[in-house]
This record gives sequence, C-alpha cells and structure tokens, in this order.
Amino acid sequence: MQLGKLLAIVLICAAFVSPAFSQDPVISLNHKEMGRHERPIVDFNHEKHSGKIDCLKCHHDYDAYMNNRGGDGQTCGTCHESTARQEMPSLKDAFHGQCKQCHQNMAAQKKPSGPVTCGGCHVKK
Repeated sequence: MQLGKLLAIVLICAAFVSPAFSQDPVISLNHKEMGRHERPIVDFNHEKHSGKIDCLKCHHDYDAYMNNRGGDGQTCGTCHESTARQEMPSLKDAFHGQCKQCHQNMAAQKKPSGPVTCGGCHVKK
C-alpha cells in the first residue's frame, strides 16, 4: 500500500516538474510570424523569468482544468499570427504588450523590472 502511494506521489510530481523545465534557458524571439525584423532580435531569458513569475502569465492557453489546449510544443505563433484577427493580437503586439506591461507593473510596485523601451530589449550583439 505504501509503495502505491509513493509511486502516485512521484508520478504526480513528475507531471508538474517536466513541463516547467521544458523550455530552453534563453529563447531567440525570431518567429516567421514576426516578418522582417526592423530591430535586432530579442533574446528572451526564459530561465530568469520562469523563476520569478507564474508560467500562466505568458503560457495562457489553458482550459478550465488547466490542460494546455495547444498541446506540447506549442509556440506563441501557433495562435498569434503576423496580423491581428478578431480579439487575438498579432504576435508582435502580444510580445510587446506582455513584456512591457509586466515590466511597467513591476516598476510600479518598486520591484526589479526589465526595460520598456525598444533599445532596452532589442540590443545589438
């Protein structure tokens, strides 16, 4: 009986830990849906952000039971396209809205925050 409970706990933990570590530590936001880039490509430090904010702030396509509706391997460009449609912002607008709004909210709370200007994120390498 004890072995069964232990196995159940391990399986439940594995189900939650695996998705949390499935992203690369740094992600280049170079999606085809963005079109031609006018500024340098943003290298998003996923590892740094995932340790400080709730995953659902960015990975927000979940049903009422917290199942990812897009499945494994879903990228932002799966739903957000090059142009906005109905109530879905374009990929560019989604990135800018999510990042800038979060950084501004953190700054308003007097917490460490990230850049909100173009050159703050789009840095020449």
